[in-house]
Amino acid sequence: MKTENGYYIDENNNRWDYDLYTEDQAKKNSESLIDCSYCSDCSRCSDCFGCSGCSDCSGCFDCSGCFDCSDCSGCSDCSRCSRCSDCSYCSDCSRCSDCSDCSRCSDCSDCSRCSRCSDCSRCSDCSYCSGYKSNPERYCKELIGTITKLAQAYWINDDLQVIFGCYKTSSLEDFKAKAIEMNGEEKAKPFIKFAETVTYLIQNK
Repeated sequence: MKTENGYYIDENNNRWDYDLYTEDQAKKNSESLIDCSYCSDCSRCSDCFGCSGCSDCSGCFDCSGCFDCSDCSGCSDCSRCSRCSDCSYCSDCSRCSDCSDCSRCSDCSDCSRCSRCSDCSRCSDCSYCSGYKSNPERYCKELIGTITKLAQAYWINDDLQVIFGCYKTSSLEDFKAKAIEMNGEEKAKPFIKFAETVTYLIQNK
């Protein structure tokens, strides 16, 4: 193992930060990797390339901060890709939940911006997906506040998602409270009207 530019680097160009690991720790982590290359600060992974801060993963590419994932690409902060949570740029996962920008996943639920997934449930902004278990009702309106974005509400029975920019909630009361917090009571009125409209639609459809 060599030292270069603040890193311990092994023969497969995997590296560990000087400031985070001792040389012994870096060597032990290196020994725990199987056929990985160009990864940073990872441990106990196999067949990965270009990942950072991952552990117990296999066959991943360009992921960061993942745990126990497999065959992912560009994921971040995953926890078990067979049961993902709060991921971004998932690829070829199964049983994802609350992910964004999924692609070619299966059995997704409550995800957003899915593409070419199968057996989706309660997802929003899907494209080219198949096998929906159920399609949600939808209401959208552009709202102007500290930022101008399309507010989107999706619901099936009592199961609700409200999305505004990066903010997502399952509660209209939380949505209204957040709108007041971010915009003040006067500028939050269109947001409150949006929530009232969604409530009416849910109760009358």
